[in-house]
Amino acid sequence: MSSLDELKRRGLIEAVDADSATAAQWFDDAHRHLEAATKIADLDPSGAYVLAYDAARKSVAAALLMAGHRVLSRPGSHQALAQYADSLSAQSGEPALKRFDHLRRNRNRSEYEWRTFGKAEVKEAIDTAQVIRAACAKLV
Repeated sequence: MSSLDELKRRGLIEAVDADSATAAQWFDDAHRHLEAATKIADLDPSGAYVLAYDAARKSVAAALLMAGHRVLSRPGSHQALAQYADSLSAQSGEPALKRFDHLRRNRNRSEYEWRTFGKAEVKEAIDTAQVIRAACAKLV
C-alpha cells in the first residue's frame, strides 16, 4: 500500500483535482516565509523557526496537491504531511525531506511547551526548509 493510500485509509487526506495555481501560490508563500525568517532570525529566533517550518509545510502541501490530494483539517494533518514528506524523500532521494518531521516536532514544542532556539538551530531550519521547497518544486 502506498503512502497516499495509507493516508486516505486513515482519513487524513482526500483526493482532489491537481491545482497548479494554488500550488504555485504556496511555493511563493514558502519563498516569502524563508526570506522573512532570514531577516528576523536574530531578532525573533522562535518566530523565524516557525516561519521556516511553515515554508516547508506549504512546500510539501503543494507537492501533495499537485499529486491530486490535500490534507484534511483535523488533528494529525501536519503529521500526515510528515509521512508524505518521507515518501517524497524515498522517491526523490532528498534526505532533507526526512527532516520535515523534526521541524514539525520542534515547532510544536515552541508552540505548546517552552522551547527556544539558538542561532545554529534557526539557520539549520531555514536551510532545511529551503532544500525542502526546492525538492518539492522539482517534483511538480
